[in-house]
Amino acid sequence: MQLLNQNSSAFLRNSKTSRQLPWIAFVLFYSIAANIPFWTAVRGLYLLPLGWFCLEYAVVGLIALFAPRILAALLLALVIFADLISSVSKTYYLTPSECLSNAGYLWEFPAARLLAMAGVCMLVLLAVAVAAFFPVPAMRRAHRLRAAGCLVVFILFCVALDSASILRETGQVHLSLGRPMDTNRYSDFHDLWLSRYPILRLKKNYMLFGIGRPAAPRAYTSAESATAIALISTALGQATTPLQSPNLAVVVVESWGLVGMDTAVRESLVQPYAAPGLLARYRVVQGSVPFHGSTVAGEARELCGKNMALDIIHAGPEELKGCLPLRLAARGYNSLAVHGLYGHMFDRETWYRQIGFQERWFEDRLDKAGLPRCFGGAFIGTCDAAIADWLAQRLDREQPEPQFLYWMTLNSHLPVSVPSTLPAEGSCTVSPILGQFPVLCSWYHLVFNVHDSVARMAMSGTARPTVFVVVGDHAPPFASPRLRGQFSDTVVPYILLIPRQGNDATGRP
Repeated sequence: MQLLNQNSSAFLRNSKTSRQLPWIAFVLFYSIAANIPFWTAVRGLYLLPLGWFCLEYAVVGLIALFAPRILAALLLALVIFADLISSVSKTYYLTPSECLSNAGYLWEFPAARLLAMAGVCMLVLLAVAVAAFFPVPAMRRAHRLRAAGCLVVFILFCVALDSASILRETGQVHLSLGRPMDTNRYSDFHDLWLSRYPILRLKKNYMLFGIGRPAAPRAYTSAESATAIALISTALGQATTPLQSPNLAVVVVESWGLVGMDTAVRESLVQPYAAPGLLARYRVVQGSVPFHGSTVAGEARELCGKNMALDIIHAGPEELKGCLPLRLAARGYNSLAVHGLYGHMFDRETWYRQIGFQERWFEDRLDKAGLPRCFGGAFIGTCDAAIADWLAQRLDREQPEPQFLYWMTLNSHLPVSVPSTLPAEGSCTVSPILGQFPVLCSWYHLVFNVHDSVARMAMSGTARPTVFVVVGDHAPPFASPRLRGQFSDTVVPYILLIPRQGNDATGRP
């Protein structure tokens, strides 16, 4: 009888515990477990973390306690989607609408990244299924209130710690729960940043990366560009006939940002332009220009001098009439645009033509011309060094008209392969941080490779004097807080190679 009483008491205790498990599991799911798809995307797709826990998941959990489960599942799916889009947007300097409009280009990614995306999608579906089938109706009202209380405490705890962190950094708490360095220091353990607010982040990202967007057509704001500085600084702005005009070569370097904290890395990257032979032929000018947005935004800045970003894809003739290829064509220039991916990527084939490029070479034509492909990075496309050699041959041709060559590089697009596939042993010894972070070393190899290629192009001999403009599109979108913090988030560097007076810079005897 005593044993029966003991077993009965244990059964009752276990039954009571089992009745409590659903609400405890509910709290853990909406506070922690629902973040698993996002954490997986951060690791597998190289995205910015933006914080440990999404508090909007917890808000959905509060709603799910008293609303139909199907509504909770739909709300959770929407918030997870917003969470992922906000991170992609912040990582790659895109507005949220640009992320959505360019979803069709996802198929251009290598198979490994497509598999990672598929895995994230499966985890999202699993989380939504849990929300849809969680036995909330079976939970007692008292247990629901306990769950609600726990979620509220969790939200307040995270907000309080983040507010304290912001107060420590800035001396005041901002109502927007933003911090000046939230792109760099949001999730280091020594500087804890617990919370994510994707809905608020989407609005902030549009304000950050949608700078210059007009409320009406033909109202885009002007953008300072390295190309405009070169036009003012050289004979390009003074020559009156095609015979007197020099060539112009503009190279936009993918993910070449201004290294702000390590002067050794910054100076080493442009060391190829310090060669005595090159300095004898060219005046080398260095500087920086503001950047806003992604790669196409950098192209629009240099080619059209406007903050058009991806709107350039859909812009009309009136918005594009001031773009450089059209202006130079009116002065007798032949123009050529080159990019190592297919022309349908960001619809470059179309808008390159609309802004006045007479020739457009993409991966398909370059492949037929025998130029090799490079593998292992974010995209598979024509090797940058091979394109540089091909362009050098174009500049060496005798032509009655001056040439405008435009090259958007590719291989340094993040995420890059680690280690780099380039034979650049020992170059990462210029700074300890390059040896400490292999991904930064790979990025360094790829960007240095472009500068070395351009320097060799400038020295290889050109049929007529040539002005070179080499400029970054945006800061490299590293997912690591420390690495992202190494670069300016407002300006990118440029190099101008201007033929010296009294030296035609042709390299011909």
